[in-house]
This record gives sequence, structure tokens and C-alpha cells, in this order.
Amino acid sequence: MPQAELGLYLHLPFCLSRCLYCHFNSVVFDAALEARYAAALLREVNRGAGAPEGAGAGSVYFGGGTPSLLPAGRIAALLDACRGRFRLSDDCEISLEANPGTLSEEKAALWRSSGVNRVSLGAQSFSDGELVAAGRAHTAAMTLEALALLRKSGFDNISLDLMLGLPQQTPRSWRRTLERAASSGVEHLSLYMLDLDEECLLGVMAREGKVTLPDGDETADLYAESVEYLRGCGFEQYEISNFSRPGRRSRHNLKYWRREPVLAFGAGACSFDGGRRRANASSLEDYCRRIESGRSPEVRSESVEGERALSETLFLSLRLTEGLDLDRLAASTGAPLPEGYAAAIEEFLARGWIEREGSRVRLTVPGMLLSNEIFREFV
Repeated sequence: MPQAELGLYLHLPFCLSRCLYCHFNSVVFDAALEARYAAALLREVNRGAGAPEGAGAGSVYFGGGTPSLLPAGRIAALLDACRGRFRLSDDCEISLEANPGTLSEEKAALWRSSGVNRVSLGAQSFSDGELVAAGRAHTAAMTLEALALLRKSGFDNISLDLMLGLPQQTPRSWRRTLERAASSGVEHLSLYMLDLDEECLLGVMAREGKVTLPDGDETADLYAESVEYLRGCGFEQYEISNFSRPGRRSRHNLKYWRREPVLAFGAGACSFDGGRRRANASSLEDYCRRIESGRSPEVRSESVEGERALSETLFLSLRLTEGLDLDRLAASTGAPLPEGYAAAIEEFLARGWIEREGSRVRLTVPGMLLSNEIFREFV
């Protein structure tokens, strides 16, 4: 296990309902199942996933699902377990995902007193029509109420998730959403492009012509416009989808893009120790049974070294606006960049998708819009 400071991820998969575009490992809330799952999760955290007793951790992230949906004391108990097994740094970033309509003053106060210091709020849009079309269970007014409640409870590091490409979205409605988000006082914004897989309900509806999605080129133009708008509002873009006020980047998520060690707990959670990636059983029933019987929840383990590690370093580094220093990469690997990768970078430079400054390369805004196509060359 690397001696670098760990990130800890805890997966809480329960939601009020499944959004029409959702492809995450989540289920509709059931009190009995949630209690059983929470007990299993506590046991897994106490085992420590093979980390040395007292290993240092610099971030904890409660993701889902909708962690804010859980009973008020659940997050506090899980954080106590983390502190009992790991040594959390004094400035540990402790993030919790929340959805409007699932917060209360009691919950927020207990989160704060237990150490949560960052909340990521799933707004998605400030258009009620778009929220209904996406299957969201809240309104724009509920998002504003949630923000006010969090501020009243003492949270000074709040992120909003927004989504481009939702049904019924227009350039005018998106600009209104972006303006309301940027002026809300939050410290961080995540702008995601709607990504539909073959199984999610909204994807099926779109293929069957039951719902119309915004034009892809128009959505791409709005993304490029948004990058410029947020820069003018004082937000720094540090990753394709993420923007922050100075000093407010998500330290936990940066660990993924920098290939730093993260231990992940819960159903379907994936850990990375710098050389291997491990995945837990995704079925909640399978996960709980494994923990309850004293077995490991792990169902898959794979080495991520050599060529594969290089591949990951290339495309994950290019997600960040700081890009990749090719000279530093060559020094760390002890070899020049493979010919195929070097040729791909030269081609993308010629197309204007990548720019170079000294030995550092990074995506341009057009390159960010074509990032999936670019990254395929490195996989």
C-alpha cells in the first residue's frame, strides 16, 4: 500500500426514485435494506480494506445514490468508523452528496458537528420543466431552499451539479440556469453533459422518439460559452467538467485524475492502490451477504501497471486543465513516449484539439468537447 495520503470513498446507493438518465449503482430507498446495508458498510470500513492500521487519509467522500436521504445519524456513525480505522488529516476534506428536498436542519447540523465540511448539491437545472422531464424529484425553489439551509448551518464549501443537454433545455433556459448557479455564491460548479447509456429509461425514450433532446452541436456551443462565462465570474476551470473559486477544487476527485490511492467501500465501489484496481460486488444483496458471512466483498482485481498505467496517466492527466508534462512523464517511466502515443499527440496538436507550452500539453476547449474521441487513442 502506498504511503501517500489516502482518499476514502463510501457508497450510499439509496434514492427517493431513479432519475430517467441514471446509470449509477443505486436503488429506491427501503428502510430495512438501508439499515442492513449500513451495518455491512460499517463492518467493511472497520476492516480497512487491507490498509495499515491508522493509515493517513486526506479526504472522505460520501457518494451515491443520495447520501443526504439517510437517517441523520448515519453519516456521523460512518465517519466515527473512518476515524477509528484511519488517521484523518487535520484539514481532511469530507464531502457529502445531497439532493434538494432531502435536507433538514437536524441533518445539516449533525453533518457539520460530525466533520462534514463540503456538500455537493445535485441541482442539475433551475428550470422546473427540465427537472420534470429528467425525472428529478425536486424543483428549482427547493434547490435555493437547500442552499439557504446549508449556509445557515455553517457550510462554506458548497458545490452545485448542473447538466447540459436535458430534454426541454434551450440556450435561453441553460443560460438562466448557469447565471443563477454562478450568482448563488457557491464555491464550486460541476457541468456535466447528458450521457445516456442503452439501458437507462431516458435513453430508451429518446431512441423510441418519445422525447426530444437538444441538438448536439448547440449543446457543445453552450459548453464552450459556459467556460468563458464562468471564467468571467471568477471560477477557475481545473477539469473538463469542474470549476471552482480559488482554493476550492475538489481534493478528493483530484485523486482519481492524478491516479492517487483511494480506498472505496460499499456495493460496486472500486479501489485503487497505485498498482491494482479492486471492485466490490455491485448487488446490494451479494455485498451484504459477503460481509455478513465474514468474506471479502471484492469480486474483481486487476493490475494497472506498465502500458496500462501509462495509458491511464495520459488520458486522466488530459482531463485536467494543467495537462501533462511529457518530460516529467519520460523521466518517471525511464523511456520516451511510445511512438503511437506521440503520433496521436502531434495529430491533435495539428487539429487544434491539444496545445503545447514547453513540454506540457493540455486540451483546448474544442479538444474538451471531443475528449472521448481523443482518449480512445490512449486506451
